[in-house]
Amino acid sequence: MPQLLDCQWLATINQTLKTRAVDQGQQAGREALLGIQADGSHITADRFHQELFALLTTPDLVAAVKQVSGLAAIRPLQFDLLTKAPGGPGTPWHRDRDFLPIDRQSYTCWIPLDPIPEHCTLVYAEGTAKLPPEQSDVPDQASLRRLLVRHGAPMRQLPAMQPGDVDIHEGQVWHYGPANNTPHWRRALGVAFVAEGTRLCANPPGFAGPAGARMRSTTLCTLFGAEAEGALVRGSRHPVL
Repeated sequence: MPQLLDCQWLATINQTLKTRAVDQGQQAGREALLGIQADGSHITADRFHQELFALLTTPDLVAAVKQVSGLAAIRPLQFDLLTKAPGGPGTPWHRDRDFLPIDRQSYTCWIPLDPIPEHCTLVYAEGTAKLPPEQSDVPDQASLRRLLVRHGAPMRQLPAMQPGDVDIHEGQVWHYGPANNTPHWRRALGVAFVAEGTRLCANPPGFAGPAGARMRSTTLCTLFGAEAEGALVRGSRHPVL
């Protein structure tokens, strides 16, 4: 969705995040994706960026998620800054829901803070979104390759994106992020929304594999508490919208 969000607001937030990254010594390295750790250690309950939260729950974005999902009421589950260094490798094929401790579908908004050329935007195996989660769950790379050959088509890459553009995708679709073969940092925001009535579930059917187990557990415990299994997604950081 082109130019859905206020570009100036995004630019202000981007500058704040850049300054914070420099101050905290986070501008080094060539990791695939800075800001996210496989064990979920980047998730904290004590630090909360209120202005960023306001941007990611703005009425225009909420309305767009409702339009795409067909849901009448949604809640933000979590949000992250996704940063790729110049020359950073690609983000491997994955399904977002493998990393989310929820019992229903999720909808991720991918929002660039910097211009993203077409050869660096996300690539989707759109056919996988139509499969039951159990059928698209794969235990190894060989199984993933077979899945993509048999059920991945159509394979589609997003067009070039500018700050203010928003991509919204379902949590069960397989996708990957190409390497950042530009001389520039690539920053984007990701926020996952879920339906009102979604419950927390550390091992959801079809998404209970080891790939995201630590992230699911850390997200559940850090954001909701160790005893939250089976509880509804709710609270001040997850308002119904």
